[in-house]
Amino acid sequence: MKQTAQTLLVICPLILGFAGAAQARTDVKAKVQQLNDNVSASKANLQQYESNLSTVTSNLNETDRALKTITAQKAAITKQTSQSAKDQTAVDTAKSEVEQNLKKEKDLLLTEERQIEDLKAALQRVEANKVKRQANITAYEERLKTVETDRSAWTERSQSITDLDSALKAKEDEAKAEQKRLQAKKAEYEDEIGKWKKQVRVSERAAVNFRSLKDQ
Repeated sequence: MKQTAQTLLVICPLILGFAGAAQARTDVKAKVQQLNDNVSASKANLQQYESNLSTVTSNLNETDRALKTITAQKAAITKQTSQSAKDQTAVDTAKSEVEQNLKKEKDLLLTEERQIEDLKAALQRVEANKVKRQANITAYEERLKTVETDRSAWTERSQSITDLDSALKAKEDEAKAEQKRLQAKKAEYEDEIGKWKKQVRVSERAAVNFRSLKDQ
């Protein structure tokens, strides 16, 4: 703000009363000069005050403009403060969301790390089982070779048994046929024997009868 205080010319007071007879004799010219000096001083003071007024008015206008600017800036600050509060809320919300997601990801990471450890342990078990399986496969392959050998021997034995069974069946059929033939022959002979036994009895009775007749 501009300096408004100025050094004012002091108007010398008009001395109306005269003290003593010497002052009464002061000539009129000196009094006129004094009056003229007072007028000049008054005009100078007027100009100074007018200049001061102009300066104050200008400063007041500048102050009004400054106050308006300050009011506008305060309104802007108030708006910015409100927006800042909203932004702060949004930031806090975003922070909370990020923190929640961060915790979630950390928890998931821990879970997955545990799963990895479990999978590693399971993989070790599977590897151990794989070794056992390979050993079992080797043993079963050897066993299979033995079984195949046994199977071949069994096949040979089975064929021998089949051949023997066929031979026995042929012999059985032959024996049965012979048995049937012999049974038929037996029946024939038994029938003949029965006939001849009857014939022997008849012949014996005839001979006895004949001897009886001869002895008479």
